[in-house]
Amino acid sequence: MLQFFFLESGRVQSPVIGKSPSVNSRLLPQGSGGLLAGRPSALLQGSGAEQPKPLPSPRKPAVEKPQSQAQPQEAASPMATSLDSEVLSRKTKSLLEEYFNVRLMDEALQCVEEMKSPAYHPELVREAISLGLEKNPPCVEPVARLLEYLVSKKVLTTKDIGSGCLLYGSMLDDIGIDLPKAPNNFGEILGSLVMVNASDFETVEEILKKMEDDRFKKAVLDAVIKSVSESLLAAQAAKIEACRSLV
Repeated sequence: MLQFFFLESGRVQSPVIGKSPSVNSRLLPQGSGGLLAGRPSALLQGSGAEQPKPLPSPRKPAVEKPQSQAQPQEAASPMATSLDSEVLSRKTKSLLEEYFNVRLMDEALQCVEEMKSPAYHPELVREAISLGLEKNPPCVEPVARLLEYLVSKKVLTTKDIGSGCLLYGSMLDDIGIDLPKAPNNFGEILGSLVMVNASDFETVEEILKKMEDDRFKKAVLDAVIKSVSESLLAAQAAKIEACRSLV
């Protein structure tokens, strides 16, 4: 096929055989250049038949995961517990010293309530007995009255009293060496608590089992018996005999 091109001068350019005419890309529709360059035109994309979409891969059946169990709460660290005990010990000693000075049981009651530490109450009982009997003269009656009062106000329980007395009684073999009157004075406190049902002879028996020195055991039991009424002794005869068997 022969093609002729006319120049502005009127001369005819020689025909070009076998050569494709050059095409000005600016004359083509927008986006056609991409096709000529071997790339699909933006205008052609999406036109005509839809390209086949890849089939979705088969989904694996969902495996139900077992519910995770709640993790147990971490226990309080020994250091934190030790610090708490130190703070409670200082507060306890402070309120007891104040009580022994002014003998105001309502004020002592309020201080114990404000501590809000029922788990520490046995230590409070032990500390009250220990500090009271170290005084000169020993504060036997004030200790007994304070403990009775705290039980009557339901701030302390009979279990607190029993546990605190056992704590003190377990150390009495050593305490009695420095304070020879401590076993007798402790027995008087126990007897007062038994009289108001804040303690009992079962507790006295357990205390005697904790002790080793027979002299101290006898001093404690004799003081308890002297501090309770004849009617109570008669009603608790069997339990008293159990205590006597340990002396």
